[in-house]
Amino acid sequence: MGVDDPVVRPCPLGCAERGTSYGTLENTVGYAFSRKGYDLARCGSCKLIYLSPAPTDADLRALYVENGQFGDEYTDPKRVEAILEYIGHCFDRLAKERGWNMSAGVRVLEVGAGLAWMCRAAKLRGAQHKTVAQDVSPEAVEACPWVDKYVHGYVSDAAIDPYAPFQLISMTHVIEHLVDPRSVLAECRARLAPDGVIFITAPHRPREWREGDLEAWRKYSYNHVPAHIQYFSEGSMRKLAESVGCELAYWSHDHEGGEAFEAWLTPPGKRPSLWRRLFGAG
Repeated sequence: MGVDDPVVRPCPLGCAERGTSYGTLENTVGYAFSRKGYDLARCGSCKLIYLSPAPTDADLRALYVENGQFGDEYTDPKRVEAILEYIGHCFDRLAKERGWNMSAGVRVLEVGAGLAWMCRAAKLRGAQHKTVAQDVSPEAVEACPWVDKYVHGYVSDAAIDPYAPFQLISMTHVIEHLVDPRSVLAECRARLAPDGVIFITAPHRPREWREGDLEAWRKYSYNHVPAHIQYFSEGSMRKLAESVGCELAYWSHDHEGGEAFEAWLTPPGKRPSLWRRLFGAG
């Protein structure tokens, strides 16, 4: 691990302890940004790993507005089938563990939706499910007939409000892209139903990673600089959940050999039965 570095920006989750730098990661995306590289930093308090400095507004615009994200691989029938099988399984697990009334329909908000796979999986299970998607990118807004309302804007957009509260707020491989994850999660929490869950998947750590091994991080399949801004641990996800009035009801970083995680955030006291079975908590 590096030494304390005064240029490392504060932890995005608001921790008081200064971060430390492991070293510099070079850009991995094939067009120009405001910098050629970013420090990979670690918060000494919550253990969040994050890029420092944060990408600029111009960098984010280049990533998500000026350049396309969804190539032909996202319309390949076999790829579509595989994605929908996985996302559909997630939807079914969530519905079972939360005890939702499927015949009445589930209200779904997909944040940073892109092609809105969770909305699509919901609609495949019945037209009674109400689907709202949100993204700052315009790329997929007109490409998702399975979305009842697609909001091109931020998650704070008032156009989302008439459809709230939501039983399922889905963020699949989104939170790693956010400069300010707390503000986005706070907006989600404000729209969450009492029996709702915020479902999050995202990169975790390189497989069998040893603390501070920058070369292993450079080879990490999810090392996308500067698109992937932070990488959560269980502790840092719990801190984020509590900071917005939720609790971390479920966590697993067994996905992809430890390279990705799944987390469920719920209102306090609303832990799913799966969590209780796995961890013995009431």
